[in-house]
Amino acid sequence: MTPWTQSFATTWARVLLASGFCAAHASFLKPHHAMQPDSAIGLLDANEQNVLRRMQWWSTGGPEVAPTDKYLLFTADVGGLNNIRIGLEMTGLVAQYTGRTLVLPPPAPIYLLDWGDQKTGFLPPGMANGIWKTDISNMLNLKQLKTMLPTLTWNEFQQRTGLKWEEAKNQAVKVGFEKVSECEALSEYNSVTAKFLFMSGDGDRREGFSCGEWYLRGGPKPVLAEDVGSRGYALLTHGFMWHEDAFQIAAKVISYLGLFNYVALHARYNDFEANFGKQPEPQQVIDRLKPWLGSGVKFYIASDEPKKFAGLNMYSANIVMWADLLGQATNGLLTKEKERFNDERWFKLTGPIEELICAFSKVFVGSEQSSFSGHIQAMRIQAEAPVTSRILNTDDFPTETVKSDIAQWDNKGGAGAFSPLPRNKGKVFLLQYGPH
Repeated sequence: MTPWTQSFATTWARVLLASGFCAAHASFLKPHHAMQPDSAIGLLDANEQNVLRRMQWWSTGGPEVAPTDKYLLFTADVGGLNNIRIGLEMTGLVAQYTGRTLVLPPPAPIYLLDWGDQKTGFLPPGMANGIWKTDISNMLNLKQLKTMLPTLTWNEFQQRTGLKWEEAKNQAVKVGFEKVSECEALSEYNSVTAKFLFMSGDGDRREGFSCGEWYLRGGPKPVLAEDVGSRGYALLTHGFMWHEDAFQIAAKVISYLGLFNYVALHARYNDFEANFGKQPEPQQVIDRLKPWLGSGVKFYIASDEPKKFAGLNMYSANIVMWADLLGQATNGLLTKEKERFNDERWFKLTGPIEELICAFSKVFVGSEQSSFSGHIQAMRIQAEAPVTSRILNTDDFPTETVKSDIAQWDNKGGAGAFSPLPRNKGKVFLLQYGPH
């Protein structure tokens, strides 16, 4: 994608389960034949390409940052993909603060992507044998990350050092456990002089993840935010985002729904209820959204139990869910997109795609304590959506406040008024927008 710096107007355990995967369907595996990300642009029409440009909240164009001679190794968090993402981002902040090269770990099984309780219906049948692994670098916009932070994939690190994973871990230094759980170990990380520093996402340590406010928007806890400062927020804004594939696929859906012109809901049930308590009944949530529904309104629902929404009073809104994007309701909107990937890749992209769809709605309602919802809310701040306040399915809907927010957004020029921040500045969403 070419750099885009001008305004769109001119161009157009409990925590472990909080990151639950939303897709409610998947299919059997078939041979991989994914195209390279840039080649997918040709599948987007002119409006979809404009939408894709507007979805880019970060500034591109910087050169790749050269690796340093000291490295930060880590293992991914034990939770699902969004917990792992939070852990990765916070670990990246530590790497930046300590002047180390971030080393992405070798591929490993990820909860709800490669393994999990089959009764949840998350895993495709062909992946039930537990032999699958996920390479984190394939879920990220790695090219962009490398322009903000010296970063190596595991293969690149191995080629550079000649070390195997266990060898590198054995040579690495870990800080004491006492300050890790409350994210108070930054000075200890910084004082390590050894070539390799290791942060573990396993067991009780959960380093990286423990530094993020997973239960809100996934930003750094105040103790870390204070130390990393504006430089750290610039890294979060311009360095960490989902893979280009997810953005390009989501752009087709967002164009179909209407950029910032639809309502979106993330409704998490299933194993989430067992760990966080019973969630509001779907009709109860829909009733709260009534002021924003009606004839002609498109309403996207991302849920791990889509059947709960069958037969409800949707107040004449046009409901769209994940399965509809491949069905007659949308004339097979994503059929050609799906053909570009094997079923494993498609399945693993579904969560990030649904997050992006929700992020570019006019109004979004999320599930409390879900890091999936929290990331959507953070991305809405990054992208300057019409409403950036945190609205949950347990809340009384703040109708008048939302109307005021939309009116102010429209008066400022709406979607076309947006320009990405310079690369040395980031959205300070934790400090700027508060806890709620």
